[in-house]
Amino acid sequence: MRTLLAILALWLGGSLAAGQTLVMAIGADPSTLDPQTTAEEVAFFVTHQIYETLVRVTPEGQVVPGLAIAWSYPDAATLRMDLRQGVTFHDGGVLDADAVVASLGRLLDADPPAPGRRLLGPVREIRAVDADTVDIVSETPFAPLLTQLAHPSTAIVPVDLAETLGRAPVGTGPFAFERWVEGSEIVLHAHADYWGGVPELARVVFRLIPDPGAQVFELRSGGVDLVFDVPAGAFDRLAADPAIVAGAVDGWGAVHLVLNLAHPPLGDARVRQAIAHGIDRQQIAYEALGGLARPAASPVPRPVRFAVDLPEAYPFDPVRAVALLAEAGHEHLRLRLDLVRDATLELVAQALRSALAEVGIELDVRVLVPPAFARLAGSADAEALLVRVDVPTFDADDALYALFHSSAIPEPNWARYADAAVDGLLEQGREVPDDAVRMLVYGDVQEMVVRDLPVVTLVQPRYTYAKRPKVQGEVMGSAWFLLDLRAATLVD
Repeated sequence: MRTLLAILALWLGGSLAAGQTLVMAIGADPSTLDPQTTAEEVAFFVTHQIYETLVRVTPEGQVVPGLAIAWSYPDAATLRMDLRQGVTFHDGGVLDADAVVASLGRLLDADPPAPGRRLLGPVREIRAVDADTVDIVSETPFAPLLTQLAHPSTAIVPVDLAETLGRAPVGTGPFAFERWVEGSEIVLHAHADYWGGVPELARVVFRLIPDPGAQVFELRSGGVDLVFDVPAGAFDRLAADPAIVAGAVDGWGAVHLVLNLAHPPLGDARVRQAIAHGIDRQQIAYEALGGLARPAASPVPRPVRFAVDLPEAYPFDPVRAVALLAEAGHEHLRLRLDLVRDATLELVAQALRSALAEVGIELDVRVLVPPAFARLAGSADAEALLVRVDVPTFDADDALYALFHSSAIPEPNWARYADAAVDGLLEQGREVPDDAVRMLVYGDVQEMVVRDLPVVTLVQPRYTYAKRPKVQGEVMGSAWFLLDLRAATLVD
């Protein structure tokens, strides 16, 4: 029966050929289209249109229904999901509690562990209560679990087709798989029985164009309708072109200057304050990064739930920086700054070196390959690190617990920051699934770490896009690959 329905779905997709086709550029072929076995952003860009998660997180940080229409907590360690009824997979299979249990169980128990396994945190059991209800039971209360179930890695897949999902994906989403020509394109068509209504777009085509310059050329010439991660120079030109709509969206990452408190000079709060006072975040965001970042003091990026926009506790003040260094006994200070090879981080590093030299702090900048950086970051030899930390779970816990809870020393709490009050608040934030309480808790933590300066948060990068004006109705997520095309259309 499933095979017959799959053939019918493909025929229905073919009958839509005369309808609207949206063409987007991708820079590389995914290695797989099975969302539970990958961490590739380019894969999620495609799979996000095919598969769905139990909940979604809006660009404003609200948790909204996905394949689950409601949720509750029978006890502090159990998250109960009430499933949407009448949903089917693209091949006709029924989405029910057993399907959800099997899908999340596959992610939970994969051997070797799946890339997205950490999203399930301390989950120990997933069980069906009835045909439309699932309980997800953790070893200990874990409030961040709800938002982590919005990540594309937790998408619900038909486990009986698990062996073929990588090349022939089958989900419940608005678009169904049609074909994949490696080195050329991936084509999806509108799912005629989509529970949310048939999309306006008849087809979505992902064209493989590895070179960013070639992507821009194809956009201008009409070969593609939408591109992401536009190079800074090209972005400015596209933004000035009346035939193109270009924009930048706050992303889910932040760039931090991590200060190892175990390194003697950096253990002195006055030295850390001097460093902070010597940095002009505005200059980094608008000059070094061409306006494609937002100056920020809070360690949690704006789109992430429970983020707080905080003022700089130690605003740019070179005179004060010099005075603090002198007070700490350092007229001149030399620090090593390590980072991984990354275009954004390298620009920020150069800006930092120039700015801090003005207040008597000399930075020796080293750009390392990822394995070497990883070895150094968790070692006692680290001094200052420049890192970009993304928060793909949409929840402040993912940034704050990792960077600042003492149990995370030496990595990813590279600063070796330990504060009993901060630990207690972070633990409370995990234990209480009440948004009002968690907002207060994480707000307090952000204020405390901004004051204590184990890290100096510098900027929150933005991702860029450019499109033909006819593309309308799409919703940009907090990451470019979370593009929502359910209401998208092409308007002549």
